[in-house]
Amino acid sequence: MVARLQREGVPLDLETHLTRPHSPLGMALLAHLLPARDGMHTCIVDHKDEDGGSHGLAQMRQRPGRHEYIITFMAPALSSGSGAHAIWQRLLNHLAVQAGEQGGQRLYAGLPDEGEEYQIFRHAGFVAYAQEIVYHCVNLPQLPSTSPLMLRPQCERDSWGLQQLYAAATPRAVQTAEGSGQGEWELLRPRWLSQPWRRGYVWECAGEIRAAFQVRSTVTAHWIRLLYHPDDLNQVDALVVAVLMQVLKGNRNRKILWAVRTYEAGLAVALGEYGFVPVASQTLVVKHCAVWAREPALHPVAALNGKAEQAAPTVKYHV
Repeated sequence: MVARLQREGVPLDLETHLTRPHSPLGMALLAHLLPARDGMHTCIVDHKDEDGGSHGLAQMRQRPGRHEYIITFMAPALSSGSGAHAIWQRLLNHLAVQAGEQGGQRLYAGLPDEGEEYQIFRHAGFVAYAQEIVYHCVNLPQLPSTSPLMLRPQCERDSWGLQQLYAAATPRAVQTAEGSGQGEWELLRPRWLSQPWRRGYVWECAGEIRAAFQVRSTVTAHWIRLLYHPDDLNQVDALVVAVLMQVLKGNRNRKILWAVRTYEAGLAVALGEYGFVPVASQTLVVKHCAVWAREPALHPVAALNGKAEQAAPTVKYHV
């Protein structure tokens, strides 16, 4: 069933879709063989009735080191009909419950800019908070022999400076959606070889972190995110060059993908001057999950002391 549904679905996280070679079936098999790997969860709807039944698939993975999950794939596509809207609603409700049970505070997805997906997610309690465009380097020009800016590797003592930079560079609504960026720019070692290798660098000026970038590398691609202070727009071109020179010190055969949010002024223009073209876009959405309490309240309300019964699951859940 998974093999069939993976050909009929919609990727809902461009980073996963563009940088990782595994199919949804491959991800499900890896998660079954290695349950701790990548916090990947696969949910299946398999409902039979006199009309033949309905079938659906959804996958989500945990963001490394964070109490957050991101939905990476859902099937069948809404355009297929066959009760797809109802299947998606059931899958989304189950994913939100499952994320909360696992301690997840937020559940994310990246939706196609045009389509019915947003309405389904909105009815399930998701809120849009940013637009993101992915650029691919297709014709890199000659870079200078020396970097225009001095970047250094990110280290643990940079946490406070990065938090200040994030607060200055990110709209308040996005900060709320992302939990003030907690963990967004922290570096963690991958637990498995198949997880992206994550590196970070910062640019300091007068003892203050004014820009930072991270690159997550897989066997096929580099995925870049840049954070810079809004008062340093005149340095965006230099930052792009410095980042590319740092990334290209490694394997030059990987694709270079750069994720740009629409509120990041000047970055798209600078990338266009260095051989980047837009290849995909997504609307970022989030739902804040209800995290299950692991311990009983010390003073429960009398009216709530009755025994709670667990509801029957509406979908089959497979790890």
